[in-house]
Amino acid sequence: MNKWMMPLALTVLLAGCGTADEAPTEQATEETKTPLPEAVETLYTSYQQALETGDAEALKAIDYAGELTDIPATGAEMRDLTPGDMYDSWVNEDGDVAFIVHEMEDADGNELPNRLSKVAIKDGEDWKLVVTPALIPADVIGEVGDMLTGIEANEYGVNAEANARLAEVPEDEAGPIYDQVNAQTDYVALEADNNVFLLMAETLTVPENQDTMAEYFKAYRTWYTDNEAALKKAAATEDPVEYLEALEPLKQKLEQAIDGYDENLVDPSFG
Repeated sequence: MNKWMMPLALTVLLAGCGTADEAPTEQATEETKTPLPEAVETLYTSYQQALETGDAEALKAIDYAGELTDIPATGAEMRDLTPGDMYDSWVNEDGDVAFIVHEMEDADGNELPNRLSKVAIKDGEDWKLVVTPALIPADVIGEVGDMLTGIEANEYGVNAEANARLAEVPEDEAGPIYDQVNAQTDYVALEADNNVFLLMAETLTVPENQDTMAEYFKAYRTWYTDNEAALKKAAATEDPVEYLEALEPLKQKLEQAIDGYDENLVDPSFG
């Protein structure tokens, strides 16, 4: 393996939403946004610390599903990466749902080409972060759709500067570097891939679509729990090429598990 590959989810983003150099729409940039609650900032810091130290129990305490957090904790440690700075964030009017886009960094502090996203949900008095695949309520899905309406997905999901930096790697040095970075960007397979919210945005404001996506997340969660042993084995795989090979059949199973949900979505123009 000697070339830089975009992860599947980001390839879809690129295909569906233009180029990574596009800026956010005027609506998104000029809106006055509500500041992120301090509790959510603290929650994100806890997530950073938990992944940095590979602490599954600390991650479990803040995860919305609260199970199987040893999968991302082990994977982040094996891939030698940590969550970086928040790139952007949104919070709904009621102040009980938030959405965060953040960088991922390698051991040297270099930002990776893909950004990850997190949904934060206020659960009683406490906030929880969707780290592992979870049963996300339809009304929360709709709130996130409202918050993200008007954005350009690629500007948020892809770090264009990191992409450009990798493109400049000399060919005779590229092989092992690309292997490592490909494995690091595919760490997202061990977490809940919340970038789907960036891709769909306004589509999620349609009530029928919220119900469809609630079922989608249920299927996603079932795939995660049913393949727990294989995901744990993949997460603990140190060699980057072997890690990518271990993920391939799992990705295929996920594609089968979520196949067809997109066909039931209603265009927001007609919703």
